[in-house]
Amino acid sequence: MSQLQPVYINILNTLKEKIRQARIKASVAVNIELLKLYWEIGNTILELQKEEGWGAKIIDKLAIDLKMEFSDFKGLSVRNLKYMRAFAEAYPAFSTIVQPTAAQLQSPNNQKDIIVQGELAQLENTTQNEFVQGTLAQLSWYHHITLLDKVKDIETRLFYIRETIQNGWSRDAMVHQIEGGLHNRKGKIVSNFKNTIAPQQSELVQQLFKDPYKFDFIYLGKEAKERDLEDALTTQITKFLLELGQYFSFMGRQYKVMLGENEYFFDLLFYHTRLKRYIVIDLKIDEFKPEYKGKMEFYLNLADEHLKQKDDAESIGLILCKTKDGLVAEYALRDSSKPIGIAEYKIRELLPENIRGEIPSIEELEAEIEKEYEELKSPSQKKYETLKEKLSQLKREEIKQTATTSILFEIIDKSLVPLYESLIKRMEDFKEWFYSSNYQWPGRNKNITTIPQLTEHWKNEEFLRTNTNLFFSYRLNGLKKSSTEAYGSGFQLDFKIDTYGYSFTLINYNNQQPVVKKLYPEQLSTKDIEKIVDIVYDFVMNDIERDIERLSEEK
Repeated sequence: MSQLQPVYINILNTLKEKIRQARIKASVAVNIELLKLYWEIGNTILELQKEEGWGAKIIDKLAIDLKMEFSDFKGLSVRNLKYMRAFAEAYPAFSTIVQPTAAQLQSPNNQKDIIVQGELAQLENTTQNEFVQGTLAQLSWYHHITLLDKVKDIETRLFYIRETIQNGWSRDAMVHQIEGGLHNRKGKIVSNFKNTIAPQQSELVQQLFKDPYKFDFIYLGKEAKERDLEDALTTQITKFLLELGQYFSFMGRQYKVMLGENEYFFDLLFYHTRLKRYIVIDLKIDEFKPEYKGKMEFYLNLADEHLKQKDDAESIGLILCKTKDGLVAEYALRDSSKPIGIAEYKIRELLPENIRGEIPSIEELEAEIEKEYEELKSPSQKKYETLKEKLSQLKREEIKQTATTSILFEIIDKSLVPLYESLIKRMEDFKEWFYSSNYQWPGRNKNITTIPQLTEHWKNEEFLRTNTNLFFSYRLNGLKKSSTEAYGSGFQLDFKIDTYGYSFTLINYNNQQPVVKKLYPEQLSTKDIEKIVDIVYDFVMNDIERDIERLSEEK
């Protein structure tokens, strides 16, 4: 970063202005504006690193300086800035995003219809730029960073973006589908849909079904029967519906249909609200056999005769088998006039009876692990466990004084004022080296120019109720020897108010761990104040030393 000063200041000011502008946009488009802002920040970092030759440390510096300006903005961590760079790198066309109308944003159905209103083939023919413009902004930032982490291939990632929007998945539901390899299963079912469903819908229907279905949320032994499988699936109906996909509505199990004097039962019956079709599922605990197709055709005739309404399309059959021979399944469906799909399912099987007695039980394993753990304990660990046990046996109540207004007011007067005054006094050592200095705090009021005025401002019951994480920030601006105002130093010390105590944390120091913690109603001692001041003083010295070394290298 040898040419850091003028270019960096311009970039920093530009990003500050972008952040200010983005934060005042209409709330209806907040997610779009946030993603656009993150893309612009990430793209700026990419350009800086490409054109100026700066390394990864530029992100660390940006995070510090942007955080100083926007202390209440939670998305400016080093980790998040790196995600922004990855986001901009993954979607270079995102800058041309088209903002949906307010009506589209307010209607979940409209958002999903952007994807599902046409055939799947239309999506496949969509260019990446068009896809970016109309789709990426419909997912949250939390979804996007998860996709960047878990899905490296761009085409596969676009697949999960489409599916997430179409199905309205939460982040956790999306992760479940990624880990289940949905992109390798969706639309792979053996079926005759192309020959039995109108061309404008046959491909869409094909893509609604998978092979295999993953029922890893249920356990069955080798001796399980079809009714056991049915019981397990309906007991876990929520997870079953998630695996089936969006718009499947559960109508019942062992669904009875009368034909004359005879009763017939569908294993599982669903209704697809978008296709307007009944879905009849027949469960098989063994390998697919050609005769299963004839039984399903009979069931579909019953469904169309007794269940199908005037506005409904023809019912669809789904035969779920433990295994299948793809060629046999294709031949079985070749001459069928009813739309039928055949897929396998995968479940977790319990250990067979003949080997269960040959392995230890859970209780035996736990006992053995506990025994080995005790043997591996060091003398100090054993002593710690003994002390812990003795402490638990003490018949005394723990001190748990909660925060009150009077306690907090007293801490401000007797701890914060002496601490901040000591810090400002100690910073006098450095002031002659810099052009100017100033200090800041939350909700800064221009009429406040002294520490006593600041404490009176903070000693407000409503203020403390809504501001439990206060900070005191001190800046030294413009190192004189650098011949530019780009080099500066300072610190930010956070004062956090918790239920039973308070703490001080020096930002970017020791992984942002608290420097001092106190329980109410304890005050800072003289040694506490000296400790904090020394830590801050060393931090500022180290920061100035790094700037001096960079200046020396530039010569």
